[in-house]
Amino acid sequence: DTASWFSTPVTMNVERSVNNLVLLAKKDTVEKKFHINSKLSTSFWLGNTFLGPGVLGYAIDLTNSKRFTYPHYITLNLKSANNSIYSYHSWVAPEKGLLTLKLSIPEANHFYLNKGYGYGSEFGFLGVSGGFEYYFTDKYCLNMDVGVLTDFIMPVSEPIEYEGSYDRSLATYADIQLGRDFKRFHLDAGFQFNKTSYYEREVIEVFPEYIDVLKYSQTQNNFGLALSSYYRISNSFNLGLNYYPSFIGWSNNTVQTHYSHILFFELNFRLEAYRPGKR
Repeated sequence: DTASWFSTPVTMNVERSVNNLVLLAKKDTVEKKFHINSKLSTSFWLGNTFLGPGVLGYAIDLTNSKRFTYPHYITLNLKSANNSIYSYHSWVAPEKGLLTLKLSIPEANHFYLNKGYGYGSEFGFLGVSGGFEYYFTDKYCLNMDVGVLTDFIMPVSEPIEYEGSYDRSLATYADIQLGRDFKRFHLDAGFQFNKTSYYEREVIEVFPEYIDVLKYSQTQNNFGLALSSYYRISNSFNLGLNYYPSFIGWSNNTVQTHYSHILFFELNFRLEAYRPGKR
């Protein structure tokens, strides 16, 4: 409801309302009108559920337009041929020249690896990876990662206090991929190198203590494809799924063609290191 013009990026404070927010955007000779959907705020749902008078609070808020809100971040797409509400993103969209640093925490890992006497599966949790993502267009990017995956069953590996045999698996990896955005979804494809390690260990009693001894180990290098995806929850937090199949492996100067893989779900945290200026 103002005739003022602002240069992007800009922070604007607007009155909350049940009505959609109408923005008029202009770049060069292109001018478009955007209708930004209003929605019930999280404070309305959770605030009255866990705080205050509950049902009475809902009844009071139903008469108040402040129960509605708009997205905190909006990226307008003036290139779209569509003037509908789908012509904007409710987050800060990537753009050419954007450089992002990544830190990921794998939360579910599956290994199909060489155990020396055969291939088999192992499952576990935790690990860490880091990398970067660079957009060379508004939609396409190059990214690289290095990381390590473990097969810990619990978030913290506890010392073993019993006698007997057990096994451990570990993988380290590096990848390079090309990616593309599909609104909140992002897909990557490329190549990866990983090194898998398999250990068989045994805890034996040497009174009055227990000792953990290595019985057998197998390490193998692998090379194959890197296929990744993530869903953008917010600008700084994503949920990712990675599938790295390998078809070539080598160890002890012996090369073999055999399928193996590492598969993991991860929590992905992103920090913008550089974003181009006003566009």
